[in-house]
Amino acid sequence: MIVERLIILDYENEVANEFSFSQNANIITSDRTTIGKSSLIKSLYYALGFEIKQFPHGWNFNTMRFRVDILIKGSAYSIIRDNTLFYVSDSDGVLSLKEFSEWLEEKLSINMKLKLKKSKTNELSSVYATEILTSFYLDQDKSWNGYIFKNSSDSLGRYSNIPGDILEYVLGISNQGILEKENEKSKNQKKVKQIKSKIEVLNSLQEEYVKNTKMIDTSPYDLKKLKESFNNYLNQLSRISSEISVKKKEIFAKKTKQDLNSQDNVELEKIMTVNKKTYKDVELECIHCHSKLTLEQSLTRLKLKNNLLEIQNMLDFNNKENEKLQNEIEELQNEIAELDSKYSTLSKRKMEIKEILNLKEYIDLESKRLANEEFLKTIDKLSDDRKDLEVLIKTLAKEIRELKEDQKDRKSNISKRFYEILSDINLRLGSTKLSEIEFFNFSEVKGSGMDNNKTLLALYLTYIRLISEYGVYTIPFGIDSFVKNEIDKETVKITFKEVEKYFLSIPSQTFFVTISENLQYLSSLDKYNVIRLKYPILDKENYQKLLSMVRTSNQ
Repeated sequence: MIVERLIILDYENEVANEFSFSQNANIITSDRTTIGKSSLIKSLYYALGFEIKQFPHGWNFNTMRFRVDILIKGSAYSIIRDNTLFYVSDSDGVLSLKEFSEWLEEKLSINMKLKLKKSKTNELSSVYATEILTSFYLDQDKSWNGYIFKNSSDSLGRYSNIPGDILEYVLGISNQGILEKENEKSKNQKKVKQIKSKIEVLNSLQEEYVKNTKMIDTSPYDLKKLKESFNNYLNQLSRISSEISVKKKEIFAKKTKQDLNSQDNVELEKIMTVNKKTYKDVELECIHCHSKLTLEQSLTRLKLKNNLLEIQNMLDFNNKENEKLQNEIEELQNEIAELDSKYSTLSKRKMEIKEILNLKEYIDLESKRLANEEFLKTIDKLSDDRKDLEVLIKTLAKEIRELKEDQKDRKSNISKRFYEILSDINLRLGSTKLSEIEFFNFSEVKGSGMDNNKTLLALYLTYIRLISEYGVYTIPFGIDSFVKNEIDKETVKITFKEVEKYFLSIPSQTFFVTISENLQYLSSLDKYNVIRLKYPILDKENYQKLLSMVRTSNQ
């Protein structure tokens, strides 16, 4: 992935700006602090789906709309983000964060899955965009607190092994493929056991059937058992009827919620029409009570400001919720249909037993249901299924062995490269901590001040370099400023040389944030795209020009 441009538009304050980027190294800088460097890089990754919880003071992302233009495998896409809603250029609809994450995975040709903390099995859970981006972005406020990658976002806390599982996937040494095949193998082994048990039972029944075939023709019904079955059917029918009633009530409640959303949208669309026609004094009718409302009263009732983007966002949100409610209603209707079918079947069986009980006829149910030929056909079919599963299990076992061998070799090569990079960096940093750190050990880096930051920086640079060389997918790397304490110039010089050698030299796209006085420590500054920010980074002059760029097709 390559980021070509970022547009930020604050529709409450009516200010905006756009930023263009190089496909290689981009340095975001300013002469002073608090100009907006962190706000810019945070906004970039936020627009890509990263859940950033802490923006700088005064940066109200809730009233902003972001557009990022990207290239993935040579194809151009644009992404617009407004709070929890996403609009992508190759789709007409609005996407939730989950749907956008699935879109992003599809474009990157990946399928990352992680184990949840609460999971007691080896089953893996699909991820959000934050997990996809975590290894590529270092946040100034979250990434320098002693843990590598672990606390860059609050959303990572729901997984059991962070950042290990994420980095394993990114580096192509994940257990995910092995676990999926082992789960498949385990499920098929259980199926084989179940089939074997069925075959044993059927063989036993078949032998008993052959032995007692003549006796079955003269055996009467067990009237006591038939009466028990009849009562059991009655109970089941009563329970199903109650379930149907409950689900119909649920459908009614969801349809009511849909109607309310739709009614609100009617009023919102009227407000947008009024807004666009610039009528100053127009009466609107309240959908719920039918009273006449001024435009201002209607906006107050809906808790909105007279802002087209905010109104459209609420329209889209209501439509998205109605879509979800409709899916739930259809699911309930399907469940009711299944229950109706089951009710009909049980009712038919109940009537059949009732007729038998009334007539007290003596018939042979077993001779019709358990004919010897059917026994043999069923046993043969189960035997074939068992053989097919056993062949599949052997194939899976072979694939698992091969995956483990490949994983071991790849991990060994990456581990060797890890120590090579880290040792080279430590030649100049001279940290005793670094010599004690092992590959894929993500324990807390204890300490304080710049010494701690140097250790963390060395580890981040090492893992980022590994990702750039071995990663299974590519996203722009971003490092927010890591210099947060007063330090001597010699230390700054050393750390910036390491950043230049192992980060800015990466062949893929990078973003680095620093104050302009530190640029003197970069020897190849003329090769980088330097973005010099001035306060404020958003202005009113660009608002009208960029407004059309962040609108969607239905706005």
